[in-house]
Amino acid sequence: MKSKIHGFFTIFLMGSSVCSFAQGVTDDFINTPHKTNEKITNNTITKVTVFRSQAQITRLASIDANEGVHNVIFDKLSPYINMNSVEVKADQAITILSVSNRNQYLNKEEKPESIKLMEDSLENLNASLADFKADKETIVFQKELMLANKNVGSNQTGVKTDELEDLMALYHKKLNEFKTDWFRLTKLENKYNEIKQKFEQQLAEYNNGQMQLTNEIVVSIKANRELQNAKIELSYLVSNVSWQPFYDIRIKDTKSPVNIMCKAKVTQGTGEDWKNVMLKLTTANPAEGGNKPELQTNWLRFFVPQVLREVVIRDKPMLVAPKASNMQMADDAVSESYGVASVSETAINTEFIVNAPYSIPSDNAPHSVDLNVLSLPADYIYQAVPKLDKDVFVTARVAANDVVNNLQGEANVYFDGTFTGNTYINSTAEDTLTLSLGRDKRIQIERKKLKEFSSKSFFGSTKTESNTWEITIRNTRKEPVKIFLEDQVPVSTDKEIEVKITDAGNANIEDASGKLTWTFNIPAEQTQTAKFSFEVKYPKDKKINSY
Repeated sequence: MKSKIHGFFTIFLMGSSVCSFAQGVTDDFINTPHKTNEKITNNTITKVTVFRSQAQITRLASIDANEGVHNVIFDKLSPYINMNSVEVKADQAITILSVSNRNQYLNKEEKPESIKLMEDSLENLNASLADFKADKETIVFQKELMLANKNVGSNQTGVKTDELEDLMALYHKKLNEFKTDWFRLTKLENKYNEIKQKFEQQLAEYNNGQMQLTNEIVVSIKANRELQNAKIELSYLVSNVSWQPFYDIRIKDTKSPVNIMCKAKVTQGTGEDWKNVMLKLTTANPAEGGNKPELQTNWLRFFVPQVLREVVIRDKPMLVAPKASNMQMADDAVSESYGVASVSETAINTEFIVNAPYSIPSDNAPHSVDLNVLSLPADYIYQAVPKLDKDVFVTARVAANDVVNNLQGEANVYFDGTFTGNTYINSTAEDTLTLSLGRDKRIQIERKKLKEFSSKSFFGSTKTESNTWEITIRNTRKEPVKIFLEDQVPVSTDKEIEVKITDAGNANIEDASGKLTWTFNIPAEQTQTAKFSFEVKYPKDKKINSY
């Protein structure tokens, strides 16, 4: 056993020496400049413009350098950079000679202290769990050994009573100790495994969001004089970014305006964490390109059948980089402040300049960004279609807003202090926008067929069905409501089927669709009814669908 342990430590020490030697070679290679006068900058992301499927990253670096030519390195950049979009700006004392990119695969990624501490804790947990396992195996071994040697005395002499009692007491004591130690170790093992599982989940989330940032931008510059704290700005487009608008609609009551909180869900997995950056979100999408397609001559020829052959198509992704001028806001853009973000509307898109910095990690998870708070007057409408649903639906009609029209998205609706459901805001070409606010259970509706006024009769070869329906609306609210009610009569698609409205009940009738509509002003805690009747005639030897 001693020789094995000695051998283990020998191998361990030899391994440490090899690792130290390799690490030293690696460090020397990394720290040796690939070119003379290379400077790896300490740069930060200062602002991000997020398009619908891309983002423009702006980094700012400060450098000190002697007069002459230098290579300034922006390292640990996203692998999703569109190299055609790279743009560099510098102080007047700097002349930019060239811009290129390369991969540095020997960069060492520094882990956050919290992750290092978590890994150390996980290592200690695994060591403790190994000890628990060894202790439990020892218990099993001791128990088996004791039971295997339970025979005492001999066939000739036997065992004295007092010796047997002492032996039984010893067995009972040892078995209880085994049981107590086993349960104690199992309890600790389960507790440590729960903690271990949480650490492993957190580390897995961290590792899944990490990627090797080997991309580097090399900016070759000429310093016209000695530089101190000179500024160099690098901007580029990255993919694997998106944002989607969504809304919170909050309404106190039907006498209050509609408060629309416009937000954005920003998702990015570029590998670069955005820490305390200024955001600008725009509806533009540079990946779509801005050039009008051109029609080509459509030559008309006789069709000649072709022999089919198997063709394998391999897609190659292509990213269109915009011109620098396309990314500038038009000079005649009209800008208006809405509070949480400044809104700028150009002829082709809408931009939101967020007034507060945000931190958005590279985790491919949506992060909420506040954009607008709009307070709009509304006309509230109660609508019901009791043939399909007995509930009353509340809608709000608000004046169409250019910002909302450009941002279609899901909305959470809170009405009268209660979450009532989700709706979707669509752009509209009309002057008003209709928002669904959910159901109002305080208005009760019952639709029933009046059997005493409904019948079936035969005359010759014709069958006649008479139908009368009654709709009762009860307003249990403490205030009057205006309700738009909808129902229908069937519409014939065959000349042998005849439909006749015998009593419309003062409803407005759409002949083409058979729709009946009423408008009721129902006082508080009052009830009103609507009634309509119609006849359907058709040959008695035929069947019609239900209506």
